Amino acid sequence: MTYELTDFPQLKNVPKEQLGWLQENLEVEEIPIGGYLFEKGDPIDNLMLIFEGDFELYIQQNNSKKAFGRIRKYDVSGLLPYSRAKTAGGFAVAIKPAVIGKLQRDKLQVLIGKFYELTEVLVHEMNNRIRNITQIEVQNEKLIALGKLSAGLAHELNNPASAMVRSASLLQQHLKGLPEDFKKVIKIKADDGAIDAVNNFMYEKLSEKPSDLSMMEKNDLEDDLYDWFTNCSLTDKYDLVPLLVEYQFNTDDLLYVKSLLREEDFNPVLKWIVQNMTTHKTVTDIKEASSRIETLVTSVKTYSYMDQSLDFQMLDIHVGIQSTLNVLDHKISKKGHQITTQFDENLPKINGLPGELNQVWTNLIDNAIDALPTKGGQISVTTKTVGSFVYVYVKDNGHGIAEEHLNRIFEPFFTTKAIGKGTGLGLDLALKIIKQHNGQLKATSKPGETIFEVCLPINHNTED
Repeated sequence: MTYELTDFPQLKNVPKEQLGWLQENLEVEEIPIGGYLFEKGDPIDNLMLIFEGDFELYIQQNNSKKAFGRIRKYDVSGLLPYSRAKTAGGFAVAIKPAVIGKLQRDKLQVLIGKFYELTEVLVHEMNNRIRNITQIEVQNEKLIALGKLSAGLAHELNNPASAMVRSASLLQQHLKGLPEDFKKVIKIKADDGAIDAVNNFMYEKLSEKPSDLSMMEKNDLEDDLYDWFTNCSLTDKYDLVPLLVEYQFNTDDLLYVKSLLREEDFNPVLKWIVQNMTTHKTVTDIKEASSRIETLVTSVKTYSYMDQSLDFQMLDIHVGIQSTLNVLDHKISKKGHQITTQFDENLPKINGLPGELNQVWTNLIDNAIDALPTKGGQISVTTKTVGSFVYVYVKDNGHGIAEEHLNRIFEPFFTTKAIGKGTGLGLDLALKIIKQHNGQLKATSKPGETIFEVCLPINHNTED
């Protein structure tokens, strides 16, 4: 069976004599299902034209197969004019029976020297391949970042959500015991003055925010209360003491409440006070947990600019940086690191792409976190205005970047991280975004101090 080059759409305008030469010099080869067009590490020595078939492209990463594209019928692959690629970086396996035409490297050199139109088409194919691979890798980088954020957010949302469930369950159990205690409370005999005094004293305790007690101070207070209850022959002391300690009720406070009441009324009143404390504490815990969830949801909406325009707009970069810090907080706090911000309060709004800039803050801060030492990790984010530019500095006290690597960190696919820990596209993507804003991104580093500096014009001309 004869396979015609004129069937390739990209070759339709190439002169017939050039296609005739190419046809004569091609080596036709059949590849069955499961066969390889190329494998990782194979030398790239042939121009390959796919007459029939379909190939899945994939790489091996962390002992798993990761597909990243296809080579289909009428695609051009392999060695292309002026390409610097030497070996294949992945695998191409046939998922349909295939027929390909191969042109050896020495024949390609002849083609480049003799046939301008054909060379032009092949160079165009190479540019398309570079662009497609770059887009795939950039998209993968964004998906990896999204995966990290999603995992962190799931963890962060789970903590307050679980706290709310626990608190609601405790509150439900607590309310079941109130009817029985209510019988004792309504039998109390006390005048309005005593009732008001007890009420006022209790609500003062609930509204106070005393300083935290040390473990030794808590133990001492617990011992005092248990001793006091034992001497008074008071019941339910093991239920009452923990909350009394939390709200820092001491023996003087108990003596004051007792002085306002009859002897037989003190125990039910004290239980009523502790029940109010339980309700107050549980509701406070639920409020704090729900506020944390609200903060995270707001941060995600701000970070992603959900329901907002993705075009250039006037924006406050502090909002984007802070939402990024909120989203990454799980990664910072779980390792005991510290992060500080020094924001210029007079920083003007800039004309920029909010979602894209948030990707920059994510990459810079996430890299800083990964570089921190096991203990004592510190990151600072600083902003300032200089003339018609705003500056953002992300500094960490990590191990630093070696001098021989510092000039390469913005290159695509270059990474100093362990295999499987990074794609080498985070900083390349950040640099592209900053250049899109007519800004600059640079880094300085020494052991114990790495600083990434972002410079952005306040009024970026979107027509540039």
